Amino acid sequence: MSRPLLPRLAALVAPLALLLPTAAHAETVVTEDPAGDARAWTDYQEFQFVPAPDEESVDVIRTAAAFGQRRLSVAVHFRDLEARVRHGTLVRVWTPRGAFDVTAERRSSRRTTVSLARKGGDTLRCRGLSGAYDGAADTVVLSVPARCIGAPRWVRLGVRATATPRAFADNPGTVFFLVDDGHRPGLRENSIGKGPRIRRG
Repeated sequence: MSRPLLPRLAALVAPLALLLPTAAHAETVVTEDPAGDARAWTDYQEFQFVPAPDEESVDVIRTAAAFGQRRLSVAVHFRDLEARVRHGTLVRVWTPRGAFDVTAERRSSRRTTVSLARKGGDTLRCRGLSGAYDGAADTVVLSVPARCIGAPRWVRLGVRATATPRAFADNPGTVFFLVDDGHRPGLRENSIGKGPRIRRG
């Protein structure tokens, strides 16, 4: 590992260590995503996703994750996590026995709400589930107890960020929301890119 990379890696791991000391001994897996690949959703004339390279609030640039014996910790880093009317960060967790969606959401600068659900299913109760928006660090951090996702041997993660830049309007050319996939350049409407396998440790 080169010397210039050490400070950057330390900065990536720091949010995980602060939120979850129990995950400090687990391997941290970092994935990168191209900057400037956010998309805007508009239905002007016809439904379409259009490039939105200047929209930094949803532009995921990297994800750092650690899967300890007791919990999974994920830090999603953005180009500029500025306040939006509504901002959501979805982390899809694939396990050997199924998939789960962990979602953090913030409206304007209000308190963050976090939820856990089976993919395509009902919301699950999970004590110890947490999440936080850090505008200074441009990071959303989520934590889910391993028992709430079946305590699997490994997980794979997908990340999708969405935001509403302003209140809805009657103008058909208005952008309704912004979106970025954290594990692939560009976007596919009906799927989320997968990161590498992360073993529990």
